[in-house]
Amino acid sequence: MTDIVENIGQFYLGREAYPQRDTALLYDAADLTTHALIIGMTGSGKTGLGICLLEEAALDHIPVIAVDPKGDLGNLALNFPQTRGEDFLPWVDPAALRQSGETAARWAEKTAARWRDGIAASGQSSARMERLEAANPVHLYTPGGTAGISLSLLADLAPPDERIRADQESYGQYLDATAGSLLALLKQKADPLGPQHVFLVHVLKSNWDAGTTLSLAELIRQIRIPPFAKIGVLPVNQVFGESARQALSMSLNTLLASPSFAAWRSGRPLDCENLLYDTRKKPQTSVLNIAGLDDGERMFFLTVLLNDMIHWMRRQQGTSTLRAIFYMDEVAGYLPPNANPPSKALFLTLLKQARAFGLGLVLSTQNPVDLDYKALANAGTWCIGRLQTAQDRARVREGLLSAGGKGIRREDLDAWFDRLGKRRFLLHNIHEDSPCIFTTRWAMSYLAGPLNSRQIAMLARSDKQTQAAASGTIAATADEATSPALLPAGVACYYLPTSAGAGQTLHYFPTVLGSARLFFNDRKSNTRHERQLLLDCPFSDATLDWQKAQPAGLTVEQLQNAPQTPARYHPVPASTQNGASWQAWEKQFKRFLRQHQSIGILYCEVLKAYSDPGETETAFRNRIAVDLRAGRDGEMMTLRQKYGNKQMTLQRQLLTAQNALEREQTQASQSLVSAGLSLGGALLCAFTGRKVFSQSNIRRAGSALRKASQIGKERQDIVAAQEKRQLLEKQLHSIQAELKNELDMLQMRYDPDNVSLSETRIEVKSTDIEIRFIALGYRALPT
Repeated sequence: MTDIVENIGQFYLGREAYPQRDTALLYDAADLTTHALIIGMTGSGKTGLGICLLEEAALDHIPVIAVDPKGDLGNLALNFPQTRGEDFLPWVDPAALRQSGETAARWAEKTAARWRDGIAASGQSSARMERLEAANPVHLYTPGGTAGISLSLLADLAPPDERIRADQESYGQYLDATAGSLLALLKQKADPLGPQHVFLVHVLKSNWDAGTTLSLAELIRQIRIPPFAKIGVLPVNQVFGESARQALSMSLNTLLASPSFAAWRSGRPLDCENLLYDTRKKPQTSVLNIAGLDDGERMFFLTVLLNDMIHWMRRQQGTSTLRAIFYMDEVAGYLPPNANPPSKALFLTLLKQARAFGLGLVLSTQNPVDLDYKALANAGTWCIGRLQTAQDRARVREGLLSAGGKGIRREDLDAWFDRLGKRRFLLHNIHEDSPCIFTTRWAMSYLAGPLNSRQIAMLARSDKQTQAAASGTIAATADEATSPALLPAGVACYYLPTSAGAGQTLHYFPTVLGSARLFFNDRKSNTRHERQLLLDCPFSDATLDWQKAQPAGLTVEQLQNAPQTPARYHPVPASTQNGASWQAWEKQFKRFLRQHQSIGILYCEVLKAYSDPGETETAFRNRIAVDLRAGRDGEMMTLRQKYGNKQMTLQRQLLTAQNALEREQTQASQSLVSAGLSLGGALLCAFTGRKVFSQSNIRRAGSALRKASQIGKERQDIVAAQEKRQLLEKQLHSIQAELKNELDMLQMRYDPDNVSLSETRIEVKSTDIEIRFIALGYRALPT
């Protein structure tokens, strides 16, 4: 295949497969201003298509903000133009490695060759990958975390731009979104008409109307003591009483005081301008990884982000050119068809208004039924992958037709859908005359899958150093030294590795490194597990607080014994010169580990089985599936034997009852005939005999009447026999229903996907903690 033609303003997304064959698919970037949807079930290739699209945007120097709920979009930072095995080695998948039985080096070489072949087969080249490497820099952010670049979200609540405050609708939306996001963070139900929501809106508005920035401490105070007496025409206490306000302020205060939320208040301020462009206004790609957040935290973050995005958008001049892209993977839950979470109104505002400002939205989802119909109708480009259900097909079909699908007939859509498969999408673009089906090109970025915190930290390290520099933490001071600090005997000093080039002056900042080996032993679960830790604990006002320690992000073996020169050393607290301080810090370190280190394992009550340390829930369920089936089959045999005996007994009784009923029916029939004959004979003799009332005739008539009287009794016997048979039949049906019900419950109880699991925490004992060392560490930041 020849190299593709690079056209300015066009994205190379793949090659057409139908109706044309093997033709490069070039998509006009400007068409994205009418927004795009990527739809397809898991495994259809949605994320790969999204990454290809964002690569094309970077090549065209279009800035991108990409929200990443799964952790896959960080792969945009994995671009290796030389496609060497050593480039791929740090990203080896341990599970794939174990499955293949290969060495890491061999796996890396094979992966590099596969990527090299894939790039060439898709008409691309290493030169194109080099252009991508020189295009938009990729920055990885972890809101609410510290692995990537931190974003400060729980800072002061500044009033929006005057232009927003002047627009009543925009201002109301901004107030609602801010109040809703705070309540989402507090795990409270989103209800724009709820008293707590209305009250928060009034607190914010009373300050912002005056142009006042509201600090979090002041917000808590004003929740307790509102700066207004009424809400509407009613007193505040009737709308949102004092006890409710106290509870709300306590919830917010508890949240802010939690150590786990410290990351929300530190880092770079959230500003879409700074996410889209660097200080020199150079476009960049900012990936916002929210995989580690819970649902409430995600909603809070996304609402704040969308609010700021609208704020940024309205400050721009109108244009028909694609100025920037907002991409979100897996948007389900944030733009639902029925509910109204805080994010929904903001998304709809962007979908309706962003086009005029050159901002294109690209939203990805597995299930179109999870998206609001208005959102579907506002998308001009649809990339439809393999669909899972008939309901999904129907929703997409109606959405396409309502969006004005040119060249598409309702009766033909199912035939188009049938042609879709892995990495194959139906492209419908309202700016084109007809749709087509295309196969996505090979991504230039290595698709390593979701990145873990260690990998994110490795990619974001240079960015975090730059962030520290920008915040002034590496500013040269007059009391910096040209040599490291002198330490008491027995205290080691290590240097954290740096990527700075040789000859570059470094500023070394002191920290304390703690290394320990922990042994987790639990007889009940028969758990034996070892964990090795290397923690980085910064000095705080000349003291040491192990609560602030973070994983160092590397192993003890990676620590260096000598510094890189030339270097300057930031001063250390005087307490480091005292050996007693280090002894105390070591005791504190051990106590901290004992109080805060534990491992969680899963317990299956049905099997009395425990998971292995570090084993995921999915892996544990898969592992115990065979044992669950064995347990299910064993209980099933016991149940069938138990109910089988009951069924056999009832069936024998039912057979006996049926025989008795048939016998009674036969006897009754015979008696009826005999009585009829006797009575008929007696009457005949009486009427034809010489003596009507002869003694013989009288005897015959009496016998016939006695037989006739027995018929009534035998009929009663038949009714009794029928009732007994019906009772036995009912009992048999009841037994069969009970058996079915118990079998259904048994199936559910032993279903690997539904079996109940609980978590057991195993704490580390003081005697099972081995402190390897605590030492002075120097972290290097270039000037």
